[in-house]
Amino acid sequence: MHSFSHSSMNQNLSKLYAIVLMALLYYLAGNASFSVAEPNAIVTIVIFAAEGFALAGVLIFGRSILPGIFLGQLWLALEHNLGLIPALGVSAVNTLEGLLAWYLFRFFNLDITLQKVTDILGLFLLIALILQPFSALSGTSILYASSVIPESEFARTLFSWWFGNMMGQMLWTPMLLLYYTRKEEMLLPTLLSTLFFFSLIAYTLFFILPIDNISFLIILSLPAATFLAVRYGAVYGAIAIVILSFFAMTAAYKHIGIFANAPMLNTIIDLNFYILLHILVVLTIATLYQNVLISKEALYELNRTLESRVKRQVDELNKQNIIMAQQARLASMGEMLGMIAHQWKQPLNSINSNVAVLHLLTQRHLPDNTLFNQKLANITKQTQFMSDTIEDFSSFFHPDKHAVKFHPKETLKRALKLIEIENKQIDVTIEMKTDTSPIVYAYENEYLQVILTILHNAIENFTAKKIEEPALYISLDSTEKEVSLSILDNGGGIVSKDINAIFDPYFTTNHSGKNSGLGLYMAKLLIEESMGGSLSVTNREGGACFKITLPKEGEDHAS
Repeated sequence: MHSFSHSSMNQNLSKLYAIVLMALLYYLAGNASFSVAEPNAIVTIVIFAAEGFALAGVLIFGRSILPGIFLGQLWLALEHNLGLIPALGVSAVNTLEGLLAWYLFRFFNLDITLQKVTDILGLFLLIALILQPFSALSGTSILYASSVIPESEFARTLFSWWFGNMMGQMLWTPMLLLYYTRKEEMLLPTLLSTLFFFSLIAYTLFFILPIDNISFLIILSLPAATFLAVRYGAVYGAIAIVILSFFAMTAAYKHIGIFANAPMLNTIIDLNFYILLHILVVLTIATLYQNVLISKEALYELNRTLESRVKRQVDELNKQNIIMAQQARLASMGEMLGMIAHQWKQPLNSINSNVAVLHLLTQRHLPDNTLFNQKLANITKQTQFMSDTIEDFSSFFHPDKHAVKFHPKETLKRALKLIEIENKQIDVTIEMKTDTSPIVYAYENEYLQVILTILHNAIENFTAKKIEEPALYISLDSTEKEVSLSILDNGGGIVSKDINAIFDPYFTTNHSGKNSGLGLYMAKLLIEESMGGSLSVTNREGGACFKITLPKEGEDHAS
């Protein structure tokens, strides 16, 4: 509770400091503008910088800064001998203008970073067509209603208010917004160079060179400011415009250089045209150029990644096609084996019935014929094996796919039985590294298919490399969360250049034409994408070791 109260107090103090600072800046900037205006002026056509600071403050810090605008304007108005009632009215108008700006800026989805041309032009249009018409008309009406200005001065005061405030906001607000949002990116050497060189350029243009044509003056300074903004960023261009404006206003105030012998009206027109043209051209071109660069970079990035993204999509599509083809093939094989099983069932039953009859007759007439009894027992065993085998394969290729609980150890035994490992003269060692037989929740037939694929590849490798004493070492291990089955052969392992591609589609080291190269690829898909496990291979102890890992029951069920 104490910490919360302390944080709240700090926030309130920060807001208070911001309000006081806003009031002080408004007052000082307003006094600076009035100092170069007509004596005893209440409204000035000169660039009113205070409005630029106020608008930037509202857009950056929000509505909490509005009391600072009110206090700053009230202080300024009272100091310039405006009565309390009109002073309060004018202060309220400028504060409402700030609130209107805050609302409309968000309503039109403008961004204070001014990164888009729509943002910078939107700001200018908002100032010229909404904010200042509202402020000028409301403020001038208050001055007229309070008898501060006569009716004959209404139009001139209205225009001066609109134009002076508009110029103040267009000059200072973009510069302050750009500086606030880009200060972390700005380079001190570039900033100092901008201040030095444009101060030198402005001083030379307005105080040294005998220039008497405003168009020639624009030709000399506008390209330099535009180049700076395009080359280094709009924020530096905005700073350059402020420097040029400061020297231009000083020269106009002192009637120096191009403004030496010009009439007051011409001086005001030339000065404001010069500044306004620089604001609009430099900031718009700089922002437009940055937008073009961003678009080019986005297009380059799109082109750069297009090939890889297309390749990924094609690979995904190929994966899906392979899976669908495999599923269709399994379904067809399941149906075929189901029909075979149906056809075999009756003959196998008949054979077993005949064996039973023969066994009965033998017991009666040839009770001591051991060899005959052994042959009958062998027939019974073989027919039962045939029946079990066809049932296992029918179940294995059944198109239905349901996750079930099963023991990996029992599935391994089924795989060894299906592949007839005992008849292939391969030494098989099975080691249980866990005291209990762990249970997993996954697709048992697919798990069986993966084991068969690995065993089949190992047997093919034994034959291809003519391994004299082929052997398989199979271990089953489990932790709290997963069950691992490792199958290690002594077939010499996988060459290093192939081991990273062993699970790629259509990759095979058997070039006899009997292997499609899809077995291990499908195995990895089944384990990792269907069952949330992992399938990996390493070379170990003179052979290849495939490791199948599945989550235990209750951890991550198959998808």
